[in-house]
Amino acid sequence: MLADEAPEFAPQVEEPELYLHFLVTRMRHRQLSMAALVADARTEAARRGARLLRTHCWAGEDARLVREYEELGFTATLESEVLRSDDSIWPGQVLQTRV
Repeated sequence: MLADEAPEFAPQVEEPELYLHFLVTRMRHRQLSMAALVADARTEAARRGARLLRTHCWAGEDARLVREYEELGFTATLESEVLRSDDSIWPGQVLQTRV
C-alpha cells in the first residue's frame, strides 16, 4: 500500500514523499517480488512528483530484511521500537531511497 504520509513513528520530511506500507510477499519468491513491487512504487512516486520513497520493516533476525531493502537501493535511516498491544517490542527500521 502506498501513502502520501508516513506513520507517526517516522520523522517528518520537508519534501514530497511516497511511503510504502505493508509490502507483503511470499517467502519463496520474496526477493523477486520485493524488487518488482519496489520498482512499481518508484514509478508511482515519480508519477506523483515525489522524489523520496520511504518504508519501514522489521529489524529482527539479525536485520536480514533491512539488508534486503538495502540491496534494492534503500538506505537505513532511523531505528525504531514500537510497543505492541501485548506489551512486546517490535524492532523496526525506517529506510529511504531517492527516486
